[in-house]
Amino acid sequence: MKKLTPLLYTPLIAASVLLPCAQTHADTILGIYAGAGTWNASLDGSIGVDDIPITTDELGLEADNSTFVYVALEHPIPLIPNVRIHHSTLKSEGYAVVERNFTWSDVTFPAEAATTTLLDFTQTDITLYYEILDNWVSLDVGVTAKVLDGTASVYAEPEGLAVVTEEIELTGAIPMVYGMARFDLPLSGAYIAGNANYVSYDNSVISDLDIRVGWAFESVLDIGAELGFRQFKMELVDFDDANTDLTFDGPYLNVAIHF
Repeated sequence: MKKLTPLLYTPLIAASVLLPCAQTHADTILGIYAGAGTWNASLDGSIGVDDIPITTDELGLEADNSTFVYVALEHPIPLIPNVRIHHSTLKSEGYAVVERNFTWSDVTFPAEAATTTLLDFTQTDITLYYEILDNWVSLDVGVTAKVLDGTASVYAEPEGLAVVTEEIELTGAIPMVYGMARFDLPLSGAYIAGNANYVSYDNSVISDLDIRVGWAFESVLDIGAELGFRQFKMELVDFDDANTDLTFDGPYLNVAIHF
């Protein structure tokens, strides 16, 4: 079993991104933002070494619908950052008779083998951020620790030969740069917003981006809904003798509250 530690625990460019030292505006009292929804993600990409990577289509990989929840805590205290926690699941399972040899990590899988591939992990984003703007245009900046917990495995049963299997443990915390922008449409309760988490290191890139439209009914308890598109991408180059280029993307829908 291999662990995704060389990338996850290396000091990245997030260490050089300093949070602003003050907030322009904030909730005058404690504000809580929360939501829950479902993400209809599709999966595309490849795994393997440079000369013989194998695609997700060849492996028969398809992503299941993902569920997610989030909560953010905002306050008016200067210097102390706001906190946002976002938790989601990602699972994809594929079955195929692979027609050719391919190598993943340091294991070679034979041709014409019945192959089962499983990606199963959770993401928990813990974000510390400041509000730079907070009116009809909102802007947040900060840093995120993206905590991954799960596995990626390939299991092949070649006819007349021994079973071949390999598993990578996706466990660790990735430091990332965070940003959020939101534009409220006056007197309508509608808005357009987007979030971004990003980090790049040694030719590897991990990004998590979404853009959404929403509507909120403003009262003592603001409640509304959001429709958006999210893309989570992992490009890991020469990690444990393998490359991984996977993209989960698709629409999502969630309910949102603020009190």
